Amino acid sequence: MTPTPLLSVILPSYNNGACLPATIRRIRATCPKNTEIVIVIDGSTDGTPGILSHFSGHLIRIITRKVRRGKGAAVRDGVRAARGRFIALIDADRAIDPSYVTQGLTWMQENLSLDAVIARRNIYHTGAVRLVLHTVFHWIEFLLFRMPYHDTQAPMKVFRAPVAKAVFMNLQTRSYAFDIEVLFRTMVRGHGVAELPVLQRKTPSSLRWNLLLFSSIELLRMYRTYIAHLVIGLFLRKRHHQPCIDAYSLRHLILWPLSWPMLWILQFFYHFVKKPMVVNRANLPIYTSKKPILVLQQRPT
Repeated sequence: MTPTPLLSVILPSYNNGACLPATIRRIRATCPKNTEIVIVIDGSTDGTPGILSHFSGHLIRIITRKVRRGKGAAVRDGVRAARGRFIALIDADRAIDPSYVTQGLTWMQENLSLDAVIARRNIYHTGAVRLVLHTVFHWIEFLLFRMPYHDTQAPMKVFRAPVAKAVFMNLQTRSYAFDIEVLFRTMVRGHGVAELPVLQRKTPSSLRWNLLLFSSIELLRMYRTYIAHLVIGLFLRKRHHQPCIDAYSLRHLILWPLSWPMLWILQFFYHFVKKPMVVNRANLPIYTSKKPILVLQQRPT
């Protein structure tokens, strides 16, 4: 009988075949010996399966998707297949060194109140344009969802397996905005989250305008779903004669009506830039879903 791995590391990969062998070796060198590595090949065209053919063993698992579905969908499939007692997500290009995964794992083993550890990049090695876009995106998600985390998009997160399975079970976001949906689900479920300071090495950026627009569209769709469940929750609390709203939540009276024209504007612009660009790791297919992202059990405090 195969023993249960202590840790599963999920590596979503789109045309990262050249980086993966070094990443696998680095994970083996810095993570516990009984660490499972789950590689999700998301429609790659660079021959990644052939590059990984010489890696074998029950702790190396490869999931191949012939059609690209997006980073969020790839990570979700990896989490569903993971067998470890802890589940970590990192980028295949080692933008953040896997040794930080071990640090996050140690934190969670020493503190049972922690259900997740996420990276917080103190030094962000990237171009000025991407840094500005990252900052703007962070403030938008904070304004809409009021999440207290400093760096939602950092490519390193470690979860206890039951928490990860529950959070990723019905993940709807398939773009690069999936981190926000994951952390939002984690927050409203009341799980303890700690932020681990990390250093990010400079790697080629996959951020493109079409991806940024699509991620913003998904963000607004998530916000509209959140508001719908918030209104239902307020109605139920009102029926039970409990306080129905706080002063900070009144911001939704302004933001929610504005989210509709903003969504239409972004969809209009995305219609013209959605065609794949002739660059690596740039194109994402269009996904639409009318399913709610989450039936909220409680409102963020």
